[in-house]
Amino acid sequence: MSRHQNPPMPSVAFGLLLVEGGDELSVCRILAGPAWSGLCGWKADGRDLPNLARLARNDPNFGFARSVGVVLDIENSVADAESLANDTLAALGAGGPVEHGILSGSPRLGAFLTPDGANPGAIETLCRQAVRDASLAACVGQLITCAGAPHAAHGNPQVAEDKGWLRAYLGMLPEPDLRFHQAFGHPQGIDARHAAFGSLRAFVLAL
Repeated sequence: MSRHQNPPMPSVAFGLLLVEGGDELSVCRILAGPAWSGLCGWKADGRDLPNLARLARNDPNFGFARSVGVVLDIENSVADAESLANDTLAALGAGGPVEHGILSGSPRLGAFLTPDGANPGAIETLCRQAVRDASLAACVGQLITCAGAPHAAHGNPQVAEDKGWLRAYLGMLPEPDLRFHQAFGHPQGIDARHAAFGSLRAFVLAL
């Protein structure tokens, strides 16, 4: 991964957020609101978070980080996501296994496994729960049913369905080309204040 894609770390106390992609970073920035000014977000190229963590730890300003949080999707395996989170936190100096949503140590280190630390899914799973237009959501649900559960044979069926569902929902908005993080500002889009984001928001703000 290239260093230039991420912003420089501040030379004052800050919270560092490591994520697996730009969409996740954008959602966390939205959830943080004004508190984002005290955070620094770095994204990996895909799920290569351990190398991103090593790069971060070698940054001259890493010593100013009061906390480091890792946000990654569970996808279809909680065990695999926990293993990746453990490898990432170990690269930052953590000595024990990850405990979902908890920051501990000095600097405080922790990981949030979307959607909830316990079930297959991704950040799109949370976005699906937080859409603003219940009638449109019902229509998209009917479309999935009519299509005959097309993602059932996918290697990661829950994430595939959530991503397909969300694309279909956003595709029915007056501006059909929005990426899901852009839909937070749309009146029919995604509600950043929805309870589905409560735990993730709390984790980001705790940094």
